[in-house]
Amino acid sequence: MTAAAAVRAARLRTFHALVATLAGANPQLRRDIDAVLRVVESEIVPADGLDADGLARAARQILALILPGKVAPDIAVLDYRERPFDPLWAPGELDRALAPVDGSPDILLWVAGLQDQLLGRRGPTSRREAAYASAVETLEALAARRAGRGRVTVVVL
Repeated sequence: MTAAAAVRAARLRTFHALVATLAGANPQLRRDIDAVLRVVESEIVPADGLDADGLARAARQILALILPGKVAPDIAVLDYRERPFDPLWAPGELDRALAPVDGSPDILLWVAGLQDQLLGRRGPTSRREAAYASAVETLEALAARRAGRGRVTVVVL
């Protein structure tokens, strides 16, 4: 397993633990969520991984398991795994990512690849951490501007 794959696997385990705590004590629900996350993990770790649509589908499956019979937020994915983050272009990229769910009152925006890109694979430094924090603040501020049209929750993966 390469170093990048090990980092992705560790992040998935952390995400799995987070989702498990959200799921509560229902053993069947925990098994279902575990099954979904294992499918996602098997697709992300060995190969190029899921595209933005695949990540959105996986998130919808997980939310459907966590919130059975309830209205789940619409999912949008802003993918920085293949292109660099640039604050100048971020507003347009955010608008394109949110376009498929435009008009939704509740949106969950997954931002993928930002950590790898800005914190680096060798470990964070104070300069990298500052750049990452600035990028997250930029995206959160841009999402807040859209909040007049509905709630947008930003999750950086």
